[in-house]
Amino acid sequence: MGFANVDRGPTNAYAEGGRVAIYPNAVVKIVGRFTDAAPMRNRVNFHTAVSDATSLFSYFNVYGNPCSHFYVAEDGTVEQYMDTAIRSEADYQGNDSTISIESWDGYGRVWTSGAVPGWNAAQLASLKRLTLWILRTHRSIPPKLAKDSIPAWSSFGLSWHRLGIDPWRVASGLHWSTAYGKTCPGDAKIAQVPQILQYVKTDHTLSEEPPDMVIIRRASDGASFIVIGGKGSRLINTADMNQYMAAGAQTVNLTDAGYAQAQSRYLS
Repeated sequence: MGFANVDRGPTNAYAEGGRVAIYPNAVVKIVGRFTDAAPMRNRVNFHTAVSDATSLFSYFNVYGNPCSHFYVAEDGTVEQYMDTAIRSEADYQGNDSTISIESWDGYGRVWTSGAVPGWNAAQLASLKRLTLWILRTHRSIPPKLAKDSIPAWSSFGLSWHRLGIDPWRVASGLHWSTAYGKTCPGDAKIAQVPQILQYVKTDHTLSEEPPDMVIIRRASDGASFIVIGGKGSRLINTADMNQYMAAGAQTVNLTDAGYAQAQSRYLS
């Protein structure tokens, strides 16, 4: 059901007790009610806030409201509301694997109807730097454009909310919202995403290729299974694991909750 897509870094560090994925250039305003570690990181999803607010903290910090990882304000200021190792609440069925970025659009002052405006120069510059940091921190996210919301390689990379919203959502794609016809983040912003990708790809250490083999291991007891080309298979013994590791398979250690979620996705 998709390529092996479990995060190699910050989730594991979080599971061991340390939150490490805080953007150095962010104004950090943690929304404390979100504490569940995300088992995987596949994409960055861009949103538009339909808001003229300088901050979304007061809205996100209300129980029952959604919450993204980041907000990019009109002047390019980046606010971070949760560690990117934590599961956000902005992309519905994609929450377990998505890093979400909300952005100012000036609603009520700059526009009130019609097409949502694009990012201004300050926002675009901040989004380029932020996205590059995210992909360097979560190297399971490839430097490429997503095409849909199907839980597979086609939805990995730089994405936008509308790909998981009907009627744009493709068959077998996950719902990233319960709304119908929501255009988020709007055509103008979507047209700017390739500029962000072009900037990100200046880092030639980032890999656009899907991993062929990944060993998923439960940190608490060592239980493991192998994912090859998106299909999971149980490892019978240590010799099997050693053989795959010798062939180049990477090993990813997960919490109990993350391992259960990975089992559900790859072994069901």
